[in-house]
Order: sequence, then structure tokens, then C-alpha cells
Amino acid sequence: MVILALETVTRRGSIALVADGDVRATEGEDRGTHGERLPTLVLDWLRREGRTLRDLDYLAVVSGPGSFTGIRVGMAAIQGFALTSGKTVIPIPTLDAIASGWFDRARGLDRPANVVPCLDGQRGEVFLAAFERTSNGFDESRRVLDPQAARPEDARTELDRLPARPAILVGDGAVRYADVLAAGRSDARVEPLGHPIAEAAARLAVRRIAEAAAPHALRPLYVRRPDAELARARAARERPPAVTIELVVGREDVAAVEALQRRSFSNAWGAESIRWELEHTDVARLYGARDARGTLVGYCACWMVFDELHINSLAVEEAWRRRGVAHRLLGRVIQDAIRAGAKSATLEVRASNVAARALYAGLGFKVEGVRRDYYQAPREDALILWNRRLSRA
Repeated sequence: MVILALETVTRRGSIALVADGDVRATEGEDRGTHGERLPTLVLDWLRREGRTLRDLDYLAVVSGPGSFTGIRVGMAAIQGFALTSGKTVIPIPTLDAIASGWFDRARGLDRPANVVPCLDGQRGEVFLAAFERTSNGFDESRRVLDPQAARPEDARTELDRLPARPAILVGDGAVRYADVLAAGRSDARVEPLGHPIAEAAARLAVRRIAEAAAPHALRPLYVRRPDAELARARAARERPPAVTIELVVGREDVAAVEALQRRSFSNAWGAESIRWELEHTDVARLYGARDARGTLVGYCACWMVFDELHINSLAVEEAWRRRGVAHRLLGRVIQDAIRAGAKSATLEVRASNVAARALYAGLGFKVEGVRRDYYQAPREDALILWNRRLSRA
């Protein structure tokens, strides 16, 4: 029986060929990418070994966890080989291969232990799992910790929760993070795998012939979200929230503003006061920020007095804070005021409200005075802020 195994979960990658129990393996080069090296690297190595794809009975591929791009490239290469040669493929999980590789070479299994395969996950993380050590060799059913990606300190916490047995930490991740994973544990042993992962995968594939499947049935094992998905999530957090800013005029809107005021301040105005000011003066304006469902999530009450903008009150729902809503709300208020002829703007803020002061400073406001004991419950000074160059904002 002849099986070719490919591993691309590490930077160098590796290839192995098992033929009637004899295994030959090699690591890839530490330059370029897997995409640049494959499939030529595999075909050239097979040629040097005196083999072709037609000589193979099965293909095997290390299916993860590991480098997301590496896994994809490796699987695509193996699928291509399988489709052109009519072979089936045996998927070998990375951590199974590392654990099995240790079991294949272990001697003197005289007591139970937790065998912990560890792959360096880069970015300050390690991929790991754990299996109970037995005298019968590697047995996937004896897994006591599922594959996962974790920071070394979190991985150590997971290991401390395992059944109280000596720990054998195997692989480049174990070596790199030994000072955390094995710190203070006299019963922990750290060992490199000692041979290419593809070699261990090839040996394990011989025992897993029954799992061979058509190339289209291959499924990668990811335990960490792909970079593209992480980038989309990060961009979503950084992207301005989906809110609309508009003038508030309806009675229901005023009631919603009053409710938000009461949740935000100890001295709320009350809906009637807000409504009276809007209906009986020509200087009052009330802006609202709404989410995608039309719910009010923030407001700004202000006056336009000749060429001055007076910002009287501003609040954002707690769940929407620190997401740029207040900045967008004030930006709209200021731009409308500039179009109406405003040349300056002023407001008061609690001296202790660091977040609000940072927001206003970013919009060009500077402290020009203090009103002693202006705020009540709790009593506190108000800082008087001005932006006197509003038309240049």
C-alpha cells in the first residue's frame, strides 16, 4: 500500500510517502508561500522518490487546525491530485497527527498521562488538544480536550482542568510556550515532535483507510476564525453605526427624548418643557439619532441665537455609546448651524465628564470659563466651552 501525505499547516510544510510500512518524509523550504511551491514541490519530490501519482493507492492531507491559508492551499492541491488520478483522500487532523506521531515513537508506557499535542498558532496563540495516554497507542476516542486555539495562559488554565495526570506536551507550540504551559508543574514534560508532521500523518493514514473519501468531501478543521472574517468583524466595529440624524418634531419623539434624558441625567427637563420650547420659540432645535428600526438612540437639544449655536443637552443610549453616534450627531448639528450663519458655538459640561470633554475637544471646543456648583445631584462645577471659529470647521 502506498500513501502520499501532505501537510501545509506550518510555514515550511512537509510531505511523506508510506509504502508497505516504510516511510520517507521531507520538510519544505522556509521561503515563499505554499501557493507558490505547490503542486510542483510534491510532483518533483515524488519524481525523486521514483514515483508518480499513478503509483499511489491513497492520498492524505493534514486538515487543520493551522494556518488558514495553508490549509486551503494544501487541500486544494490534494483535491487536484485526487481528481486527476482518481484517488480518494484521507483527512488527518493536525493535532491527531502530532499525538499519533508521539505515540508511534513512545516507549515505556507504564502509567496514565495526558498527551497534549501543541502547534504554534502564531499571533501569540497555540493550537492544542489532549488525549489520555494508554498502552495501546494513539486512540482518538480517548480525547479529553477538544481542539482549540488559545493564548498560552488560557491554554494552561484548560490543561489544569484536565484529570490529574502527568502531562506530556508535544510539538513546536509546546516548545515555544513551555515557560507558560509547563511552569510550576514537576509532572509536565515538553518534547518536540522530532519528525515532520506529514510523516506522522502518513503513518496514521494507514490506520484510517476506512475514512478515505472523494476529494469534494474534504472539510477543513478550523478552530480559529479566518483572517478575512476577523477583518470584517473588526471593520464592522470600526464602521460608523447605521444611524440617521434628523430634526425631531413629533410628540412621540419628544416623549422618547424625555425618557432618554431621565435615563441619562438627574435633572431631566420633561416632555412638556421640551415641547413648549419647540412650539413657542424660534431659536430651539431638537435633533435625534435613529437606528435602522427608527428607534431614537440619541438626541441633541440646541438654540440658534443670532450667529451663536448653544448646545443645551446631548445624550446617547448606553448600548450605543462609544460607537461614534454622539460625534455624528454633533457633526450634523454644527453643519446645519454653519449653513444658518453660526460663527461660534458654546456649551457646558461637567468637569468630571472626561469622555464628553474629549468629544468636544475633538470638535474644536476649548474651556473658557467655570460655573461653580452649576450641576446638582451630585453638585459639581460646569466648564464653559466655546468654539469661536465654527465657520472653519
